[in-house]
Amino acid sequence: MQASMRNRRLIQRAHQLGFSIIELMVAIAIALFIIGAVASIYLNMRNTFTSQDSLAQLQDSERLALTMLTTTIQSAGYFVDPTKTTALTSLPAVTVTRADKSTSVFSAGQAVVGSGDGTGNGSNSDTLAVQYQTAQNDGLMNCQGATNTTTPLLVSVNSFAINSTNELTCTVGSGSPEVLASNVYQMSVLYGVDTDLDGSMDTYMTASAVTTANGWANVYTAQVTLTFLDVIKSKLGAPVQMPTSVVQTINLMNRQ
Repeated sequence: MQASMRNRRLIQRAHQLGFSIIELMVAIAIALFIIGAVASIYLNMRNTFTSQDSLAQLQDSERLALTMLTTTIQSAGYFVDPTKTTALTSLPAVTVTRADKSTSVFSAGQAVVGSGDGTGNGSNSDTLAVQYQTAQNDGLMNCQGATNTTTPLLVSVNSFAINSTNELTCTVGSGSPEVLASNVYQMSVLYGVDTDLDGSMDTYMTASAVTTANGWANVYTAQVTLTFLDVIKSKLGAPVQMPTSVVQTINLMNRQ
């Protein structure tokens, strides 16, 4: 009788032990599932944050680039006192050589000059340079954000280009370039030209075409197109462009 009761208790204990192991395995499985779900949520949130942060940086770059391009190009051809002087005397002929040995050649009175045919990218993108006159303490900023605080009348030459690391840069005179925006795949520029000399712009041309037509004195507008890189999808040696470009049409002040 006692032996039978002991056997029954052993069997019950064995059943209890087996049931506890199953419970443990189920608990482990549930815990692993929860950990996996939490990890997945964390990774998704991190990727979303990274994407949003990259997008915010891209939008900041776009805004800064367009602001400086617009402000500077609008000033092209400006001179201080048109009642006493002319563009020919206020903006004399000048050749500016920058640190990278590139040059911009302005004839007397010329407001803008550029290079390229709109097909290059990176450091082979189009370039653009403008000149204008400022008076001391008039508050007119150059493309690097500085104003004329020392010279009664100063002619400022501002140049825009893309460097070898896909940065939009601006250079004042022959000084050092400063970065305005990163991850710029291409800058292309079309110029609104008055080809029939009737006082209004009638066609858009590339810089190469304007040079061939000797039309820089008749440029009224500059249409700048910036194409940025997709910083999420781009890999080293395999750049991916954003699906849409940023386009800004800017009137030159000396033609308004």
